[in-house]
Amino acid sequence: MTNAMTDPVLIAKIGQTIWGASWQAPMAAALKQPLRTVEEWSTGRLPVPLETWKDLREAARQQYLKLADLDAEIVRAFDDAYQRAMAGKR
Repeated sequence: MTNAMTDPVLIAKIGQTIWGASWQAPMAAALKQPLRTVEEWSTGRLPVPLETWKDLREAARQQYLKLADLDAEIVRAFDDAYQRAMAGKR
């Protein structure tokens, strides 16, 4: 048996991971929902609708893809810096 996160905990974790500490307003904007609705999801006063989970999954997927694109750029920058450092030691 798994210890699944409750909806309010998961909503907060997704929000903080994607949008940072002040996540509720950006999440509301991204999902085209009133801020109050997101606040109520995060407290458990309202259940998170089925369609919202799909939308949040897509938002998380988009963030993942952006980070994956950045990874290649970070590797390139590291390689360039390494080459400069090695050239300076000659």
